[in-house]
Formats: sequence, structure tokens, C-alpha cells
Amino acid sequence: MSDPKNGVLDPWGMAWVHQVYRREFGLAPSLVRKSAAGDRERATRVAEHVTDMALSLQEHHENEDSILWPRLLERTGSDSSVVQRMEQEHEELHKLLVRTFELADSWREDPTAENGDALASHLDRLSAASNEHMADEEANLMPLVRQHITQQEWLEFESRGAESIPPEKALMFLGMGLEDATPHEREKFLGVLPPEVIQMWEQTGAHEYERLRSELLGMS
Repeated sequence: MSDPKNGVLDPWGMAWVHQVYRREFGLAPSLVRKSAAGDRERATRVAEHVTDMALSLQEHHENEDSILWPRLLERTGSDSSVVQRMEQEHEELHKLLVRTFELADSWREDPTAENGDALASHLDRLSAASNEHMADEEANLMPLVRQHITQQEWLEFESRGAESIPPEKALMFLGMGLEDATPHEREKFLGVLPPEVIQMWEQTGAHEYERLRSELLGMS
């Protein structure tokens, strides 16, 4: 989310979104490994979450590719090599994400120990690669965003990301975003939500998220 105060771009939301990906892809291998072989119901639940997160990261990258990178390439001059490196990293991560979909589907359809091990090992690689990319992006790309991307362009990027979340997944993604949010991030995020959404979250949403989260983590 951006901060329109004084018209100064504050793309704090990028690191906030990244922390969700870091946490979820970091947890994913253990969720697979702790699922009993042959437990189709459990495999389906975990595979669905893995697929949701992989699809979200893929769409996040596609939005960067289409909205941010072309503008930065035009405006950054000698710093354009940073943007080119981001493009290359996205290409490598895309291959890993495509393979994630394939392995998650295979495990969901046939939850053997072998299929689970293949998926978990792959998720270890995906987590490491995505963490490396996000650290590079935060350290070297985001300063260029602050210099060269306008408030309106950043809002376009954020809006595209919000629109990509399926309505039936909105509660889960809202909860994941708030789970590790700092008080500052929580205030900023909730400040741009419609009052009815905040009311829903406070009355029933938070409790429902905790239930769904406990089921996913195998704590219920």
C-alpha cells in the first residue's frame, strides 16, 4: 500500500507483501512433510494453499513486469541494469512456480511419500530463490521506485494486485497480511479498507481466519 500524504511515494507495502511470501513459502515444505502419506484430504488442503501462494506470487511478478519495469527501464539510465536483473530473476522464478503447480497437482492426485518429498524439496528451492530475489528487490530496486515511479503509477500497481485476489480467498489473504504486520503497517493497511470490511473482520473475520489457519497448520 502507498502513502499519499504530501504526494510523496512511500511503497512500504512491497516489503509488507514480501513478508507474507517469505513466511508462507518458508512454512510450506514442513506442511507437506508433516502430511501423512495417503491422506488425500490433507494433501488437497495443503496443495491448495501452496498453489494459491504460488499463483499470487506469479501474478505479483506479472504486475511488476507490466506496470513497473517498463517505466523504470525508460527512466533509470545507468541503473537500468538493476531492472534487467529483476527481469532475469523473474524468469527463473517463473520456471520454479510452473514446476510448483505441476508437483502440487501430482501430490494432490496421488499423495504418496515420494510425491510429497518431491514437492517439499522443490518448495525448499522456491523459498530460497524467492527470498534471495525479494532481498535484492528491496535493497536495490525499491530506491529506484521511490525516485522514478509516481504516486498514481504505484496506485495502479497496488490496485492490480488487489484485483487479482479471488473473492473467495480474500479473507485468507487479509488474515495472512495482518498476521505479522507491525502496528504501523496494520494502521496503514486498515486505514484504506472500507469501514464495512473492517467491521466484518472485527466481528467474524478474525475468528474465521484463525480457524482456517489452524486447520492449515494442522493445529485443530
